[in-house]
Amino acid sequence: MTTTSAAAKAGGSPLLIALKFIFLALLWGSSFFFIKIAMTTLSWGQVAWSRVVAGGIFMLVFWLISREKLPRDLVTWGHIAVAGVFGIGIPFIFFPWAEQFITSAVATIYNGLTPIMTAIIAVYVLRVENFNRNQAAGVLVGLAGLVVVIAPWTITDLGGSFWGQIAALSAAVMYGFSGTYLKKYVFPRGVSAKAISIIEVGAATVFILLLTPFLATGPLTIDWTTIIAIAIIGFGGTGLAYLWFNDVLESWGPTRASSVTYVMPIVGIMLGVVFLGETLHWYEPVGGAIVIAGVLIMRRQVKN
Repeated sequence: MTTTSAAAKAGGSPLLIALKFIFLALLWGSSFFFIKIAMTTLSWGQVAWSRVVAGGIFMLVFWLISREKLPRDLVTWGHIAVAGVFGIGIPFIFFPWAEQFITSAVATIYNGLTPIMTAIIAVYVLRVENFNRNQAAGVLVGLAGLVVVIAPWTITDLGGSFWGQIAALSAAVMYGFSGTYLKKYVFPRGVSAKAISIIEVGAATVFILLLTPFLATGPLTIDWTTIIAIAIIGFGGTGLAYLWFNDVLESWGPTRASSVTYVMPIVGIMLGVVFLGETLHWYEPVGGAIVIAGVLIMRRQVKN
């Protein structure tokens, strides 16, 4: 059996892998929409807390059922925990806070900056890669798209909308740091993707539980809409999606798997505009399209 077929067998048939990819785009692309829905009855802190805890419960149940072998090395656990806090715990706080001031559609666009932020951190911060000419060009195009999304010509004061965008951008930076950190300190240790997911989400859950006195406060109002929204972004987007993404990653490889980033903004923008009545300014989708173009340029193979 070839390596490719073995990977496909681990994650399922080619059709099942393709379906997982589609549902990944729907789950992650709709997460910002469901954050907005949940925030109609919950505070931003309660949404962040509920989402991560729900994902932690999902991963605990998955581990108890699957008995996935976890590493015994405490150093490895520490590295994965760092990635979990910076790649799940902090961003999942930043995005609900940001969505107090920006639309779910704009939050989705900022999430699409993750590959650009990953490339910058990989080259200039953790130094695990070097730019080729396509990657350098793609990063520059992506950063130009970021400037268009921020639209500095519209900024009249440093109010909530400005800081909401900064928080969303910071979350994308955290995602980029986490993925690169795993690549440098964890992937070479041969830990399975599922084990990484279990520990990552578990570490983020412990982190968020420690912040309970600061996040899970205030009056609590719950209805069925809220429960469904939290279940989708918690059990689905924080739990199941991480396992599915690992299956797609193992079967398709990182380049094809990362193309889910291109689909997510489309899903998020459509849901926000159609169902929440959000208004997009011309520069937001234009900037988002430029960002995606930058990511596509980065993924192109350099011809000799």
